[in-house]
Amino acid sequence: MLDVPAKKPWVHYANWAKIYGDIMHLEAFGDHLIIISNAMLANDILERRSRMYSGRPYPGVGELTGWNFALTLQDYSETWRKNRRTWQQNFRPDAVVQQHSAITQCVGIFLRNLLQTPENFMCHIDLLSGGLTLSSMYGITINSGNDDLLVHSKKTLHTIDTVFSPQFVFFTSWFSFLCFVPSWVPILGLFTQYIEHVRQLCHEMQEIPFHKVMADINTGAINDSLVARLVQKNMADGGPDEEIQRIKNMASTAFAASADTTLSAIGTFFLAMAKNPKCQERAWQEIDEVVGRGQLPTFEDRKSLPYIEALYREVMRWHPAIPLSVAHTATEDNIYDGYYIPKGSMVFANIWAMTHNEQVYEDPYQFKPERFLTTESELNDDSTILAFGFGRRGCVGRHFAEAVLWLTIASVLSCFKIESEKDLNGKAVDIPESYSEGPGLFSYPLPFRCSITPRHAEVGLLI
Repeated sequence: MLDVPAKKPWVHYANWAKIYGDIMHLEAFGDHLIIISNAMLANDILERRSRMYSGRPYPGVGELTGWNFALTLQDYSETWRKNRRTWQQNFRPDAVVQQHSAITQCVGIFLRNLLQTPENFMCHIDLLSGGLTLSSMYGITINSGNDDLLVHSKKTLHTIDTVFSPQFVFFTSWFSFLCFVPSWVPILGLFTQYIEHVRQLCHEMQEIPFHKVMADINTGAINDSLVARLVQKNMADGGPDEEIQRIKNMASTAFAASADTTLSAIGTFFLAMAKNPKCQERAWQEIDEVVGRGQLPTFEDRKSLPYIEALYREVMRWHPAIPLSVAHTATEDNIYDGYYIPKGSMVFANIWAMTHNEQVYEDPYQFKPERFLTTESELNDDSTILAFGFGRRGCVGRHFAEAVLWLTIASVLSCFKIESEKDLNGKAVDIPESYSEGPGLFSYPLPFRCSITPRHAEVGLLI
């Protein structure tokens, strides 16, 4: 157990894979951990054999803490299949088109915030990442990072790193009696208090915004959010109450799954641009030639902007927001290429190792969008975003996430110049490439400073 790294496990596992191979077995607290560090192997095991690798470990933790509403963390079951069906119906590519207006509106607010207070760009990214989901799912406009609902939802989200940490799982598995100790008992009751606290946070994250939608429906207020449309359709069709619960679960999961991943990806984009000015210059040239300076890029421009698409892919490769995937669980004994994988094994895809494989990506630690282009400057066939996961447990909201990230990247590049700050001698100040180290699902760029200025005089009129 002492060999299992707590900080940057994705980096340690990637280094170990060079010694021990692309499939590794570890044991921790009696659990079997399988680490896959090769994309082709992950595709074989988690995609082609997804029927056997679609479980999730420790479903009891979700039940205990109230996180069982989240599709991402639910075990493979009939309930999960029904919830996933609701997701697929509302987040397939043609359905996401209905969210384009809300996405465009929120990106516009983000651009105006950048123009007014560029030094607070990380706060603006945080507001965009959380506010966008609340807007598209519930029709709730968030104008400040201090908004009570946004703060509450972020606070709830951050509990996930604790309740699904190995330490917490160990205590709930081996000292389960602690879950039943009354909260008023000194010291021992602290565990129960924390569980009750997390359950209350999860309950409120689902109910507070949903009640706002219901209030709008009951009073006839305009609310064109996804939840409002689905609830009204269910009411008109005389649908079951369990469908309402699935709608609640979907909307809450959308926030939990997108807020921190969006924060990480857009933060990575700003870091990459500040450190790689030539990439930015090539992006400006393409935008000016295709879109011009008199308007902002739209989703209709996406196919005509191959370099922007390549830059988006490189952002997702360079520093994936979830560098070590959420664990899949083997639902039966299995043998793969001579490796015995027992039922109940937790299988992790080391996304970091895959996106930094020198045999696939030359100079993997360098930011090079051109790696996704042909010699004719067209997009190549490497369109798989490994950060979205594998198999039946892959990200069902990927089309929504792609739309948000692409439009944000294209719009920022259309309007702004991002660069390193200058010292007193006019020399660029080096920006460290520093990220959070875990434990936890997400990896974020640590706070950094950069200069953000309008790249032409018409920017103020555009946004």
